[in-house]
Formats: sequence, C-alpha cells, structure tokens
Amino acid sequence: MSSGRQNRTAILIPVFIAAPVVVLLAVVNLTMSGPAQAALMAVLLAAVLVCAVLICKGIARSRS
Repeated sequence: MSSGRQNRTAILIPVFIAAPVVVLLAVVNLTMSGPAQAALMAVLLAAVLVCAVLICKGIARSRS
C-alpha cells in the first residue's frame, strides 16, 4: 500500500511545483520585455520541462 502512496507523491510533487512556474511564465510574458524576458522564460521553460519529465516518470512507475 505504501508504494501506491509513494507513486502518487512522485506525481503530485512536480505538479505542485509546475503550477506556479506556469503562472510565472504567463506573468513574465505579459510584463517583461527584451533580453531579460527571454532569459527568464528560458529558465522557467526548463523548469517546466523538468517537472514534465518527473511527472511522466512517476506515471510510468505507477503503471509497472
């Protein structure tokens, strides 16, 4: 039973991290401009990609 809880936790933690990062992406896109916007968006997109990979790994682990 604890492995099921660990799998849900492995999926939920990146989801809770990715949600505010997506909001920050929207705020940066709407409020900033220039090279600072491009650099910050690159960092935030990298964070979203890392969270997406972790979510996919958690889902794959829960299915096997």
